[in-house]
Amino acid sequence: MKTWFISDLHLDDSRPHITKEFFNFLAHIQNKAEALYILGDLFEAWIGDDILDTPLGASALKVINHLKQLSTNGTKIYFAHGNRDFLIGEQFIERSGAFALGEHTVIDLYGTPTLIMHGDTLCTDDIEYQQLRSLLHKPQWQKEFLAKPLPERIEEALKLRNISQEKTKNKQAEILDVNQHAVENIMREYKVRQLIHGHTHRPASHTFTLDGSQATRIVLGDWYEQSSYLAFSAPSSH
Repeated sequence: MKTWFISDLHLDDSRPHITKEFFNFLAHIQNKAEALYILGDLFEAWIGDDILDTPLGASALKVINHLKQLSTNGTKIYFAHGNRDFLIGEQFIERSGAFALGEHTVIDLYGTPTLIMHGDTLCTDDIEYQQLRSLLHKPQWQKEFLAKPLPERIEEALKLRNISQEKTKNKQAEILDVNQHAVENIMREYKVRQLIHGHTHRPASHTFTLDGSQATRIVLGDWYEQSSYLAFSAPSSH
């Protein structure tokens, strides 16, 4: 039995092959997974749980049903919001049999205290993005957005995505990556030496020295072209 981590699947009707890849992955870890952690951006966009009861939510319902099957078979599923699906609410969580995580969560990963998060808040050099994130996470903005008719929400979500993609093209790669000081500060705050996150789409394992001790930051890959996951198993007692 292993503990699995995934993020940045960006599931979308325009990429049905990735959704199929995700369902294959869930089938693969069936009865092999003690826990599955989804660290944000499961979907390319999320405009409210109320789409689940409309034709727009058909593909999302399939995702929910596959997750529910995994959960029913004994795998604990944990979900952290990303920057694309931060509006996923209680209805999605309950229907899928998952547990919602906070922005930062420390877990005991087979004896190693590990901080898990989506990772976008670590990109502190991207001031423009952080300002937008601050706006989108205000309860008042979310309340007003979710009160709009679905067609308006779709239009606004597309507009936000297009603006984001356009601005990202013109930014230097370093600005879009995490800030090392932000990484060290959050690890100090939570008193951990291991961090797992997604968001940057730059899968790697980074080792560095933090206050005299070795620390590790593991970055999960995205699913734009193929599946990407991380698996841990309990250390052997032998």
